[in-house]
Parts: sequence; structure tokens; C-alpha cells
Amino acid sequence: MKKVFSLIAFIFLLQGLTYAASDAKTANVNDAVKFLEKNEQILEKWGNTKVKRGSKKFFQKDKEMKKVVDELIDYRFIARYIIGEVWDKTDEATKQELFDKIKELFTELYLEDMFYNNSYEKKYIDKGVETMYIKGAPKSVFITTEIQVIFKGKPVIYELIYHLHLIDGNYKVFDVELDTVSMVRNYKEQFNKSIKDKSVKELIKKLDGIIKKKKTGKKKSSNKSKSPAKKKSK
Repeated sequence: MKKVFSLIAFIFLLQGLTYAASDAKTANVNDAVKFLEKNEQILEKWGNTKVKRGSKKFFQKDKEMKKVVDELIDYRFIARYIIGEVWDKTDEATKQELFDKIKELFTELYLEDMFYNNSYEKKYIDKGVETMYIKGAPKSVFITTEIQVIFKGKPVIYELIYHLHLIDGNYKVFDVELDTVSMVRNYKEQFNKSIKDKSVKELIKKLDGIIKKKKTGKKKSSNKSKSPAKKKSK
């Protein structure tokens, strides 16, 4: 599996872009695990539904899967974290446009590359509470999983760590680490230069270009650098 951050379920239908700090003081690890398992099981069920791409049933499947992803990811947090202090200086219309593009990007990565590809197995191997994992998330829950896929006829193991926090009483995934590589830190570093040298508008154009190439099956050379740092064969 070459497409790196394709393993995470991510879309949160935003009700305004005002930032809300994570309500992690009451985070319960077991509840977070149940939440993640429940939603991923639904996605896996839909992923195993065989339909012809481009058909009416395919679009229905895609729609239903995206509804589930709406329950999983805190895109509000991700958008704010990626552009940092520039967020407070950005007008609401541009924030919404940026949010929509980030949402679309991760939808392409997650649903297309993971749940339309069923040749994998996952097991949960660790879980716990962490303090100040990332700026803006004082306390959060981590859930470590192992993903086994068949790559060129051989089993390959990846370690995938989900990071969740409580927002208004609901768990949301705000980052994923794939073989020690943090998704949000990776994108923040990748897009920081665009923001400093140009503007948030230019970043939106860049995201749009990535999405278009993604949809046509092409890859930007910069995406290749995000391949997993290590691969382990049994």
C-alpha cells in the first residue's frame, strides 16, 4: 500500500469555524475505542459491498460512507492547526473555503485508498491517555493498531496510531500517525511555506491541485515523500 495517509476516517460537517478546545478531562479510553471500532466496522461493511464504479449504487455507497466519516474527524481542529496563528487573521469566507478543501482532500485519501481496498486486516494493540500530544489538545486518547496488507504478494505490517479528543461530548479523531509519521504535523510542515511565502488563498489553490491529481489517479512528486518510513515483512 503506497498511499500513505489513506488509513484514517476523516470528515466533520462543520457548524461554524469557531475553535473549540478539547474537553479531554473526562476522556474515557474504552469509550474512545468503542467509538472508533463502531464507525470503522460500518465503513468496512460498506467497503465490502461490491458495486460498479460510477453506478447509482456506487454513489449511494460513497454517500453513506461519507456520513460515517462525518462522525470521526475533527477537521475544524486540523484546519486551524495546519495554518497556525494565520487562522485568527483569516476572514470567515476563506476559512470555510480552506476547511472544504482539507475535508475533500482527506476524504479522497481515506475512503478511496482504504475502504475501497479490502485486502487488509487490523488489530488493536495498545491504548491510553496522553497529555499535550499536540498544541491545542491538552489531553487526548491514543489507540494503536496494526494493519496488515498484502503488498506484491507478501504480508506487510504498518503501525497506525489514532489520536482522539472530546469535543462537545463527542469523540473526534484529530491526528493519525502511520509508522511514526504524524499526518497533521506532516501537512503543517508541507503547507507552512505556502502560507508564509504567499497566502491562505494560494494554499487553497495548492490543495485544489492535489485533489484534482488525486482524482485522476496521478500523484504529485511531493506526495511520494510521505511514504511510510518503514515496512516490516513477516
